[in-house]
Amino acid sequence: MLEKTGTVLEKFQTVEVGEPRKSDMHQHSFVGTIIDILESRGTVIVEDQCGNPFEVEADNVEVRD
Repeated sequence: MLEKTGTVLEKFQTVEVGEPRKSDMHQHSFVGTIIDILESRGTVIVEDQCGNPFEVEADNVEVRD
């Protein structure tokens, strides 16, 4: 699965999650770690720095170096 700039997403990558969309549960952009990839849904589960998981669309994340 690809993120918004075309980089392949993998578990345990650090990503920046963009501003929330209408269906998102998070309230602002944040940096977190991919803990699961749901190919069939086109989403990833990203854990924030407090340990909270959020399911976000893959095209709303960007891999951080």
